[in-house]
Amino acid sequence: MNKTIDELLVQPLTSVADEGFSRNVMARVRKTQRRGRLVTAAGALTFMVLALLVLPLQKIGEEIGWLVPTIATSAAFNLAAAIIVLTLLLERQFSRL
Repeated sequence: MNKTIDELLVQPLTSVADEGFSRNVMARVRKTQRRGRLVTAAGALTFMVLALLVLPLQKIGEEIGWLVPTIATSAAFNLAAAIIVLTLLLERQFSRL
């Protein structure tokens, strides 16, 4: 019985005349996906413009300018960065095995 079922499952199915139904459904799906991508892009652009208008960019730049040298000379930060890099390298090596 299993052999018969396997033989039936291996055989290709005959095509069904759907009179363009599948093509229309796929066209609608593509249109919906395109609209979704457009809405997402418009939302992201709107958020970025609002953020540029609201955020005090000069003050943020000054803080980053002060923070970067401080972080670069921090022993704890350098140790944490080294551990992260080594962990990623080991993970890559073990994934190749």
